[in-house]
Order: sequence, then C-alpha cells, then structure tokens
Amino acid sequence: MMSLSDQKTNRTSSFNHSMMPSVKSKLMKNFGRTKEKILQGMGKTDRTSDENFDVYVQNFESQHAQVSKLNKELNKYLNCLRETQKSSKAFYDTLRETYEADWPASDLFAEQIELLEIKWSDYLAKLHKDVQLPLVSYLNEFPEHKKKIEKRYNRLLDYDNARHTLQNAEHKTSKKLGQNSHSTINNTSAGSSSSSSSTASNNHATTDQLTKLTKLKIELEDKQHVYEDLNQTLCLALPVLYENRLKFYSSMFQTFFHTETIFHSDCVEAKSKLDDICEKLSIETSQMRVGQTTEVNSVEIERDLPPIDSESTDNNNDYSTDENETDNQHNTNSITEFAPNLNSEPVGGGSGDDSGGLSARPVEQSTSLIYSYLVDRISESSQDERRNQGGKFLYKVKATYPYDPKEIDELAFDKEDIIAVVDGTESEKEDLDEGWLIGIHELSNKRGLFPENFTKKI
Repeated sequence: MMSLSDQKTNRTSSFNHSMMPSVKSKLMKNFGRTKEKILQGMGKTDRTSDENFDVYVQNFESQHAQVSKLNKELNKYLNCLRETQKSSKAFYDTLRETYEADWPASDLFAEQIELLEIKWSDYLAKLHKDVQLPLVSYLNEFPEHKKKIEKRYNRLLDYDNARHTLQNAEHKTSKKLGQNSHSTINNTSAGSSSSSSSTASNNHATTDQLTKLTKLKIELEDKQHVYEDLNQTLCLALPVLYENRLKFYSSMFQTFFHTETIFHSDCVEAKSKLDDICEKLSIETSQMRVGQTTEVNSVEIERDLPPIDSESTDNNNDYSTDENETDNQHNTNSITEFAPNLNSEPVGGGSGDDSGGLSARPVEQSTSLIYSYLVDRISESSQDERRNQGGKFLYKVKATYPYDPKEIDELAFDKEDIIAVVDGTESEKEDLDEGWLIGIHELSNKRGLFPENFTKKI
C-alpha cells in the first residue's frame, strides 16, 4: 500500500505531465508569433494586409477614445453638480431659517425653497439614470471588441507564420528532390553496388519531406480558417458599432438638454415666486414705516398745541350779542386764512334781539378742524421731507425700462415707476458718471444712482 507522501508525489507528477503539452504548445505559439513579428519588422517576410479592416480599427480606436473622454467629463460634471446641490441646500435652508414666521407669506416662502430641493434631487437622479448609465453601458461594449481585435491580430500572425513555414519547407523539399534525382542518375551510370541502397534512402527521405509538407498544409488551412472566421465577424461588427454612434449620441444629447431645460425652468419659476414674496415684504415694510412716522408726528403735534381754555369759553356767554358776532367773524376769518380748504361755518349764532350768549360747541368744532388740518399738513410735509431726504427734488422722471442694479449704491426700479431726481451730496457728485442721476424711488423711498436713458422726464 502506498504511503501518503507517495500518493502526493504521484498526483504532482501526473499533474505536471498533463500540464506539459498545453504549456509547451503555448510557448511554441508565442515563440512563433514573436519570430514572425521580428521577421516582418526586418522586412524578411511579408504581412497579410487588409486596408478596409485597418480603417475599421482606426475608427474604432478614435470612437473608443472619444467615448472614454465623454464619460470622464460627465463624471466630473455630475460630481460638481452634487457639490453645488449640497451648497445650495445649506444656503437655502439658512434663508428659510432667517425668514421669520410672522413675515408675509412665510409658509409659501418655505414651500418654494423645499420645492427647489426636490427639483435638485430629481434633476441629478434623471441625469444619472437617463444619461450616465446608458453612456457607461455603451462604453462597456468596446473592451469586448478590443479583445477580439487583439485575438484577430494573433491569429493573423499564426497564419502568416504557418504560410512562411510551408513556403520554406516547400523550397527545401524541392531543392533536396533535385539533389536526390541528380545523385540517382550518377549512381546508375556508375553501376555501383551501393546504388540500390542509396536510392532507397533517397526515396525514404523524399517520403518524409512530402509527409511533412502535407502536415504543414493542413496546419496552414486550419489557421487560415480560424483567422478568416474571426476577421469576417469583426468586419461586420465594427462598422455597425461605428455607425450606431449617431443614434446613441443624438438620443443622449437630447435627453441631457431636455433634462437641463426642465430643471432650470422650474428653478426660474420657483425663484420668481420667492422674488415676488420678498418684494411684497419690502412694500409692507415701507408702508409700515410710513404709518409709524405719521403716528409719531400726530402725537407730537397734539402735544405741542396749547390746551383749550374752557373757562374763557364759558365767559364768552356773558358777552353781548354784538360783541359775539364781532369775535365770531374774526375767528372765522382767521381759520379761513390759516386753512382755506376748510368749509367752516360761522362760530356765532343768534340775532341782536336775543340776550343769550355764544355756546362753546362751535368753538370746539373749529378747534378740532384746526387740529385735523395741522396733522394732515405736517404729515404730508414729513413724507415729502423723508422722500427728499433733506433736500428738495429737482424734477421727477418715469421709468421707460426696468433696471436691475449692478452695484450696491444703484437704484432698482420697474417700468412706469416714478423717481424724484435730487441734487445729491458732494461725495455723490464726485462718483457720478456722465449719463447717471441721483434719485429717490417714490414707492420704496430708496435712494441711489440710476441710468438717465432708462427714464423720461415728466
């Protein structure tokens, strides 16, 4: 019975013997291919050429390089978009936190920002699914064809090597047959006793050469058959692959730009709504500021006006009718002179026959009218003063085109907006370029520079 070590040795030996033919055959193939490359490079042997196939290979390599570059740049583009999405999400989340809940349309503001984040996610997912994955799938077709091209090149080397080996064997055989024929003739003419044995030896050598030639021919036919089958397969597949690039690229480009268009259109729509919300916030803030200023001015007016003396009003009842009429006429003229737009009635009443005095009610109504008039006039004056910001405007202009400011000190306005042109301070005049004016927006009460050719004087 064999020991374990003997069994292991036998298994190793049998494995080596089974592997020897395949390794030897592979080494012989590589040796023959290397030899054929060297001989073709030195010009000692010819190479089987196929100009059409060379064109196919050139197109294939160019196409493969272009697709690889496109895939590489697309990956860079998508990576940049993913980073942009992260930055955009962080920034818009901060905007949503900054916009306070009690401000106008805060729910709609948060909703539009959330919609932008959803559009970003859909946009990147669609680019990955409908653009990147089909491109990767298309690119994966090239390695398989590349392997077949390399295999076809090796089969061509095998075929050329077999062809040249057969040619050399035929040349040597024909040369040896000629020598044997010449030797047989000489031996026959000499009548030597060794002629019969020499002829038999020559015949045996000739048979061996012919057998070798037959074997080489069969081997050449096999290698030619393998080469031609692979060559025909590639000659059909490579042109189809090259022509299909038009269909693939057109579909891919259309999908890419369609996805881009939809995404940017949706973003523009959402950001326009955000712009409208912020504009509404600006208008309401401006109106709130104007209302607060008017209320403060009214309080100051009421505080500064002298109080009404009720005792003096009661004493007026003791005056005579004539004196009352004179005083009432004087008060009416004073009110009319101070407030010409007030439709005040005579303060006094009654005839000269009546002994009754003047009541306090007309005086109180006139005083109320004076207070109201003063409040309105001072409020209007305060608004004009705030619009002019300390200086009287020169004239007013109407916007003929909308303008978006490029600098922080420029004034934004829409078409048909009214702007009051002011003289400006010395520092503002120094920075003022030709064709630019300094003005105050009538609606937002903002002050800034604006181009003159965007407006017309009214």
